[in-house]
Order: sequence, then C-alpha cells, then structure tokens
Amino acid sequence: MKPFRTAHDNKEQRAALWHTMTDDLPHITGKLLGSTHDDLLGTVWLLGHDLKSPVATIISTLEMLVSLYEDNPEHKTLVHMLRAALSAARRQYNMVSDTLDLARFEVQEYELERDLVDMGALIRDVLDSEHYTLDVKKLNMDIQIPDEPIMLLLDSEIVKRMISALIDNVMKFTVKDDLLRIKLSCTDTEILFQVSDTGRAFLPEIEELVMQRAPHWSQRQGGSRTSVGMGLPFISYAAQAHGGTFSAHSDLTTQITTFTLILPRITSEAE
Repeated sequence: MKPFRTAHDNKEQRAALWHTMTDDLPHITGKLLGSTHDDLLGTVWLLGHDLKSPVATIISTLEMLVSLYEDNPEHKTLVHMLRAALSAARRQYNMVSDTLDLARFEVQEYELERDLVDMGALIRDVLDSEHYTLDVKKLNMDIQIPDEPIMLLLDSEIVKRMISALIDNVMKFTVKDDLLRIKLSCTDTEILFQVSDTGRAFLPEIEELVMQRAPHWSQRQGGSRTSVGMGLPFISYAAQAHGGTFSAHSDLTTQITTFTLILPRITSEAE
C-alpha cells in the first residue's frame, strides 16, 4: 500500500500544489510556518523537537513522582494534584504534535507508519490513559466495544492521538453527569467509530467549519461548540490520510453531539 504522500520531482509542480492548497488556508500558515513548501517542513521539524522536548521532561518527571507517592495514603491529595498536572502536560504534548502534523498532512507530506492492530484494543488503551481525566469529570459512560478483535492496518500512534483529541473535545464541552457514549462496530469493508455526548452542541452552520484550520473564537462566543486547538482539523486530515472520513453532528432536539470516524477495513498491504 502506498503511503499518504505525494512525490513531486518537478519543483514547479510542487510549488503549484503548495499555492493551490494554501489559497484556501488562513494567511497565518505562511507567517508562522514559512512561506514555501520546504520552509514549512523545516519549521515543523524544528518546532516539533523544541516544543515537545520540555513537555516530555515534565511528563516523565510527573510520572516518576506519581509512582513514588501513589501507594501512600498520606499523599492522596498530592498524588491527585500530580495526576492533574500530568494529564494537562499530556494534553499539551498532544496538541503540539497534532498542530504540527496537521501542517504536514495539509501538504501531503506525512508518511503513515501502518501496523496491523486491534482497533478495539487500541481504543481501550486510550481510555486507560485518559482514565484520570474521565474519572474526575464524572460523566455517565456507555462503552460499546466488541470483545472479538477488529483488525485494521493503520498508523496506531496517529489514531491514538485522534481518539485523545476527541476525548479532549468532550472534556471541554461537557459537565458532570453528561452522557459519553463510545461505540465501535464494523462491516466487511469498513469500521465505524462513534463518540457521542450530551454536552454543548455545534450550531448547524459550523459543523463543517470546525474541520478547517480557521479561527473559531467568534463561534464559541456565539454559543457553539468548536474545535479544541487543532484537534478536529487534525482528525479530519488524518482520517483522509487513512482513506476514511470524519464528521461531527449535533442533534438539537436530543442535544446529542456525535463524532463519526469511518475507516476502510484494510488488513494487508495488498488491499
């Protein structure tokens, strides 16, 4: 299977693609990440290293402190604070990664590293890593994941971050006792992963806009749910890179918002 990458041996063709894609993107792209294709890729590489390294140090330090004190009842409050800080640090790390990888997806320069994995097990791994955040939020959880393996050829690191970004959005726009339903199903040709909740809804006119890298502050002030950082645009582009689709919809009658990720059920390089 060919990776999600377009090779441009002709520099004029590559430049033409770059200008075509950025015509529809906010001008902030050129100002922050570079005005040419090569500048963008170089800047992303530098930022990825320089922005993530300090956060990675914070994460490893907090993990060590939690392991030192978590078995001591006298330090229950301290461990609670450490876990909150650890959760925030992981969110920050993922948001940096998602934003920078989004820029690479936009110019089709992200090469997926696919492995055959069990989608259900992957989702459970993410939920385990988000256990503290979900527990503190005290949502009404409804997890519907089949026990039998659902094997899929995908970039597991990217898909894990896609799911984490979805959970991040749920956390931002829900309150205690809201519903969070996570459902995985499949057919012979595709898998369907849905995350639904009863938090703040998307206004109908913004459901497609939130998939774009664009300012959303005025919509949030107007009462609509929005993306959190570059989370939803990142998921959308990553889904396309896997040959799938991603959408969001709020039912204003039931007040249920549903994110839907559909991926082709590819299990070998030959497919």
